[in-house]
Amino acid sequence: MLSAAPMTRTSLFVPADLGTCLRGCRPRKGDPFFFMYQTVLKCVGVRLPFTPFERELLTEINTASAQLHPNSWVVRGFKILYGYLGILPSVDVFLHFFEVKKQGKSFWVSFSGIVGRILLSLFKNSYKNWKGKFFRVCCAKHDHTALDDFPLYWTEHPKLLRAKALDELSPADKEVCKALAGLGIVFDTLKLIASEYNAHSLTTYFGRETPLSLSFVICTLLLNVCSPGLFHLFSIVPCDLCLIHLRVLWVCITALALTSAIWFI
Repeated sequence: MLSAAPMTRTSLFVPADLGTCLRGCRPRKGDPFFFMYQTVLKCVGVRLPFTPFERELLTEINTASAQLHPNSWVVRGFKILYGYLGILPSVDVFLHFFEVKKQGKSFWVSFSGIVGRILLSLFKNSYKNWKGKFFRVCCAKHDHTALDDFPLYWTEHPKLLRAKALDELSPADKEVCKALAGLGIVFDTLKLIASEYNAHSLTTYFGRETPLSLSFVICTLLLNVCSPGLFHLFSIVPCDLCLIHLRVLWVCITALALTSAIWFI
């Protein structure tokens, strides 16, 4: 469990330069903490404690949560998309679709989509007036693991990364990237976040955006896990629509066979 206390802006930043951290933002004594902007919690809907995926991503780019521009919490949309597919989000897949940049000479870090394979839209086209309100977040006394395994305080050297190429990914992640890129769809991050806890709304959104394409992704993942050889055989079929129906049919037959076998056992 986490507790949060409002802080004033001047206690975190030098007023003349929002990218310069005061020495006081790192505790010399006492319990560790980190900062979160109110807009990230209230508007973007980030929840605490961070998930293993979020911790791994922040660690990979060596960036504190408050150092990440609010628009870059497109991470939320990525998690919702993966949740709908029923698989755990992958940092490597995320960093295939996004590169890590700094905003000018400031310390703000942003994720930027790659031309030709943009998967998710920005949360907002223009994000303004968000720097004035934030919280200092610390652990409750009975849980000291909530702040483990990710950078708590602003770093002077965030890791700026180019997007990962396919040949840098594991075979499973590579297939996921190919399937998602094959959709040719830019998912609306704002709509995904707004629909996250409304199953009907989320299903309607995905059904409208990807009536057949999402079946392609799901079947690709299932086939790659269950039968890589059969996946390769289907991959050479030239017609995408036929490919989708073949994969859906194969998954249904397999599921029926497994159910029948379990029933008779």
